[in-house]
Amino acid sequence: MGGSTPGGGAHERFTVTGPANTNGCDMKYVYDLFFLIFSIIYLPYLIFKGKLHKDFMERFAFLPETFKKLDSPIWIHAVSVGEAAVASKLARKLKENFPGAQIVVSTTTKTGNSMIKKNADFLDGVFYFPLDFSFVVEKVVRIIKPRCFCMIETELWPNLLMTLHKNNVPVVLVNGRISDSSYRNYLRIKWFFGRIFNSIDLCLMQSEVDAERIKALGAKRRIAVTGNIKFDELDDVFGKKVFTKESFGFSHDDTVIVAGSTHNPEEKMVITLFKNLKKRHKNLKLIVAPRHVERTGEIKSYLEKEKIKHLLLTEILNGQFSGFDSADAVLVDTIGDLKYIYNASSIIFVGGSMVKKGGQNPIEGARWGKPVIFGPFMFNFRAISNIFLAAGAAIQINSESELKAVLEDLIVNPEKRESLSKKAIGVIDSNRGAILKTVENIKKYVD
Repeated sequence: MGGSTPGGGAHERFTVTGPANTNGCDMKYVYDLFFLIFSIIYLPYLIFKGKLHKDFMERFAFLPETFKKLDSPIWIHAVSVGEAAVASKLARKLKENFPGAQIVVSTTTKTGNSMIKKNADFLDGVFYFPLDFSFVVEKVVRIIKPRCFCMIETELWPNLLMTLHKNNVPVVLVNGRISDSSYRNYLRIKWFFGRIFNSIDLCLMQSEVDAERIKALGAKRRIAVTGNIKFDELDDVFGKKVFTKESFGFSHDDTVIVAGSTHNPEEKMVITLFKNLKKRHKNLKLIVAPRHVERTGEIKSYLEKEKIKHLLLTEILNGQFSGFDSADAVLVDTIGDLKYIYNASSIIFVGGSMVKKGGQNPIEGARWGKPVIFGPFMFNFRAISNIFLAAGAAIQINSESELKAVLEDLIVNPEKRESLSKKAIGVIDSNRGAILKTVENIKKYVD
C-alpha cells in the first residue's frame, strides 16, 4: 500500500484551510470560542488532579519528530483504557490485513496512553489526542496526513471531524454506541451535531438500537451493525500470564469476591459486607480494584479501620512480603491488571453500577466463566448487560441488602455459580466475531 488516493499522491489532498462556506467558517470560530471558555474553566481541575503530565503539549500539536516521517497512516482514536483495548485489537487486525500500512493511536487519558504503549509495540506511533481547537487539529492533520481515521465508541470532536471531512479523509466510527444520556443530549442540539454525524463516512454500531439512534441524529451515510468488539477480547487474555487464587496467597478452596472498577462509596459497601460475611464463611477472601487507582490510599485507610488484613498488589508483585497468605484482602493499586485478576475470582461484582456512573463492561469477568453481579445503574453498558440478563448469565441487584443476599446465596451454592458461569460463556461465544466484521467493512476506506 502506497498511501495514495485516486487523482494524486497522499500528500496532495492535504491543503488544510478554513471551511469552504461561510456558515462552516462561522461555526468553526463559534466552537473555538466555546471550547476556549470550557478549557479555561477545566484547566484548574487538570492542575488539581495532576493531569498536566510531561506529554501534555502533544495535545497542542507538538508531536514527536518521528510523526513527520509517517506515510499516510491509519489513525485510531481511543479515549481511555476500555476503548484502548478495542483500539489495540483493531490495530493488530488491520496490521494482519494490511501489513504495509502504518498505524498510529491517540488517547485522551494517561491510563489509556500507558496501556497502548505497554501492549502495542507494533504501532508506528502513540500520542495524546489534540485539543479540539481548529488551528490545533488542522496542524495535527497536516503532520499525520492520515489515510483513514477510526474513532472508538462515539466521541465526537467537531473541529477535527470537519477538518478530516474537508480533506477527504474517510472517518469510520468503530464499535459505536449511543447511550441514553448521550442520545438525549445530542437530540437537544441536533441542529449543531447533525452535520457532524453526517461527516462520518461509515458508522459500525454495536446494536440495532445504536444504529437507529445515530441515524436519527443525522448520520446519512453508511450504517452497519457489527456487534461489540469487546466480546472478542477473549482471544487477548487466554494464553497470557493470568492471576490465580494462589497468586495472592489464597487457597484453591477459598471463595474469592472480586469487586472491579469500583467507585466511591462502593468500596465501603463491599468491604462492610465482606467483613460481615467473613464471620460465617472463614474461607472468604476479597480483592478490590478501584476504577481510579489514585484512590488507593483512601480505600486502604478504610480496610485498616475495619481491621481487615490486606496487601497491595504491588507489594505482592514486588515480593516485598513473604508469608502473605495470612491476608484476607488484596487492594489492586496497578493499572491494566484487573482483566487478568478476574480469573482468580469465584464471584464478581461490577463497580460503577451501585452509583450513577453507568457501570463497567461485564464481559471482562464473564469471559473467564465467572458469575457476575451488577447494580441498577448499567446505562453505559445497557445493551451488553441486557444480553447477559436475558440469558440468565448475570444477576442484577438494586440495593446493598440485595447484594448481601445474592453474595450469601452464591457463597453457599457452588452449583448456582457453575450454572451462571456456563451461561456467561455461552453468551460470549454466541456474540463473538465483531472484529472480523469491522475489518471487512472498513477495508475499502483503508486501502
